[in-house]
Amino acid sequence: MKQITLKKAAEISGPGLHKGKINRVMISPADADAGLLIRNAGCEYVLNPGLVADTKRGTTIKYKKSVLHTVEHMVSAIRGLGIDNAVITVEGDEPPAADGSSYPYVLALRKAGLKKLLKDKKFISIREPVLVEDSGRYLAVLPFKGLKISYFSDFSAHGIPPSDVTEEITPVAYEKMISKARTFGFKSEIGWLIKAGLIKGASLDNAILMDKGRPVKGTLRYLDELARHKVLDIAGDFGMLGANLNMHIIAVKTGHKHNVEMAKKIWTQSGYG
Repeated sequence: MKQITLKKAAEISGPGLHKGKINRVMISPADADAGLLIRNAGCEYVLNPGLVADTKRGTTIKYKKSVLHTVEHMVSAIRGLGIDNAVITVEGDEPPAADGSSYPYVLALRKAGLKKLLKDKKFISIREPVLVEDSGRYLAVLPFKGLKISYFSDFSAHGIPPSDVTEEITPVAYEKMISKARTFGFKSEIGWLIKAGLIKGASLDNAILMDKGRPVKGTLRYLDELARHKVLDIAGDFGMLGANLNMHIIAVKTGHKHNVEMAKKIWTQSGYG
């Protein structure tokens, strides 16, 4: 399998979910073995899990003067389509939220076109299971040929029955079954999220607001859209590893904190860190 980049640049602009500013992202072709190269705030660096500075309701990376919030949806789209190498220029402090899913990024990347390179893809495989545990939340990674993600959600405290999703991540499956799942929140949480300086750019057009077990506006795109968005987030957080993954990720009630903790473990053990 050969490495993949873009044929031409893809562009997307709009407000960020948490900081609310109008920002612009350009995702451009890159050479083989370049990885995901970030250009922002006068800095240039290759994305990796060691750059994560915060995981509060999103994944924030920091490198010198560059601080980028909520990078996971953008990265999820890039890696979900199997793209190995790209130059990602971000004008601002947060990739656009778009509609709250990664699908607008997928559409922009598809429009730009994908191109095979001459070098073979890089893979990270694990030989033994790895586990992260945190107060009844579990994230396990098992040996597997390819990438499979399972997520078990339990939002019963918000009137939503437990749900589970398992998808083997290929470009076709990712686009159809995962990329359209939107970020979400609960009406009861709005107050503290605002106090925490978050959701400044959130609206009913770029996030699902749940109240008493139902969306305040519209309908769900999938019956299990909330759990599927968690799979989208996992694909994005693990996508920072900079290689294709041979593993089955099994997550129970986890979030960005656990994704990044596991990604850092794998990054170090694989010799990348």
